[in-house]
Amino acid sequence: MSIPYALDFTEDPEGWIPVPILEGRGADRQRRKWAKKSAELRWALEDEGPRDKSQVKELARMLEGFSEQLPQKIPMHYMFVYAPDLRRHLVPFFFYGAGSEGPLEQVLDALVQRNEPGAAQDPQIVDFTTDNLGKGQRSIRHFVPKGGEALCMSVNYGWRVESYGLDLSMRTVSDDLGWVSANIDAFDAFARSLKVVHPNDVAVD
Repeated sequence: MSIPYALDFTEDPEGWIPVPILEGRGADRQRRKWAKKSAELRWALEDEGPRDKSQVKELARMLEGFSEQLPQKIPMHYMFVYAPDLRRHLVPFFFYGAGSEGPLEQVLDALVQRNEPGAAQDPQIVDFTTDNLGKGQRSIRHFVPKGGEALCMSVNYGWRVESYGLDLSMRTVSDDLGWVSANIDAFDAFARSLKVVHPNDVAVD
């Protein structure tokens, strides 16, 4: 069941870039315009700035690619990219929500892929209940993707947001195991700042 919802934050998520999911007429032009502006704004936060315009263009190209390609491959309602260091890989996180249905523990297990086939070892799963979202879990899962050779990891969060009747997931997948592993605390802090709101209630700067 589809439930209208939006994501907001209790504090500004520094180092994160919200990525629009655009469809329909004019989407390509809007996407290019957004990516260019976002790349310029993100580089403006760097003390030394870009070496030259090519670095800004490269970031814009990557952001545009995320916005265009990933929603075609992965079901999602929202996307945010973790970009604290532009010398390292950007880490996109995908959000998907659906009406709450089924036993809580069973749903949380599914959201964090506890029993998903193909894991290289048992996922590392911890309680991740937050004040804003409610009961939840977080897993770190290592696997080799079908048809691939390199070991990858996913970081998966899942919550049952009782106040909205919503089961919400947040996840990323990467083959940069060292970089992702080193930033779990940052991902956790971002997740703890999340709150679900009605689309009409999103704070606008």
